[in-house]
Amino acid sequence: MTFHAAGGESGELRFRVYQRENISDRADFSCGIAFLPPGGLPLTLARYNGLSHTHGDISCWPHIHRASASAIAAGRKPEFEAQETDRYETLEGALACLIEDYNVAGISAEHDHPELV
Repeated sequence: MTFHAAGGESGELRFRVYQRENISDRADFSCGIAFLPPGGLPLTLARYNGLSHTHGDISCWPHIHRASASAIAAGRKPEFEAQETDRYETLEGALACLIEDYNVAGISAEHDHPELV
């Protein structure tokens, strides 16, 4: 599922919020937010991944990728770096965290762990 959003003082900034889930493995999911520059390629600002895979020192645990200058300087994907999180376990929970973290209005999702909000 994909949503489009606008930001900035007059709505001139464009973003895409997306979700995907492997129907064979519900722990294999991702949701993210990308900046859509006029005439340029999308820039993923963040991805919230499930616990289906290992990423560096993070072994099968939910993790959040965020774009960083250091990843870009190293020639990697901007959102290469990841940090383990206990804020969600499901795609719905990941989307709720993204909505909160990036102040996205117009869509909603329920937190897996409201006590951690």
